Amino acid sequence: MKPDDTSDFGAVWLAGSRETSSWAVWSEWRHRTYAVLPTGALWDVIAMPQHRLTSAAEYRREAWTDVPILADLGAGQVYVWVPAATARTWAVPGTTALGPPWWIAVPRPGGPQVPEHQWIAAPGRSPRLMDPEALREALLAAPAPGTREESGA
Repeated sequence: MKPDDTSDFGAVWLAGSRETSSWAVWSEWRHRTYAVLPTGALWDVIAMPQHRLTSAAEYRREAWTDVPILADLGAGQVYVWVPAATARTWAVPGTTALGPPWWIAVPRPGGPQVPEHQWIAAPGRSPRLMDPEALREALLAAPAPGTREESGA
């Protein structure tokens, strides 16, 4: 398959993370709208409540450029792509690091999205992984949800 637009490059990148044939990923996308991909081979994922990401994204905005972020709107969770092995040492309250043996349901970038899984920022031509230290710093610097500082009171 030859990528023909930016979203196809992101899809090829994600499909390459599957331990089995990338063709299996394309088949899942075609038949189910999403593919189930393993964490840990090329990337890990940090899960958190969506409101936590919204608050943290105000800090070091440049660190978020071209970083894949997936939302599970039904659960109010978001998933930020980080380098593989980040999950081994990740310890930020209110977040969950998903490395091996976790798998994540991922829609094809540029393809049909379902309410449960939508890209906030899909991987594109040159996806970057979020720097774990920048993410940790942003999460710890952001006001806790529901505090007076966050609400502007």
